[in-house]
Amino acid sequence: MAVVVLAKFASLSEAMVAKSLLEAEGVGVVMPEQGLVAGQLDAGVMGGWRLLVIEEELATAQKILIDANVGF
Repeated sequence: MAVVVLAKFASLSEAMVAKSLLEAEGVGVVMPEQGLVAGQLDAGVMGGWRLLVIEEELATAQKILIDANVGF
């Protein structure tokens, strides 16, 4: 089971909205940078906040974000 990058976001708030939408639809999603806290490196500087899904759920996850008008 491969894990792939679904999307990258410039802001934490955008990433959290997208993650919440996916979870509400039953899609398993991980945001590796979510553990960063104030005082540590900002994920935006490191290339953005990534959402990862298993490859088998990629098309479903993309459709959910597109239908919700979430840019990624």
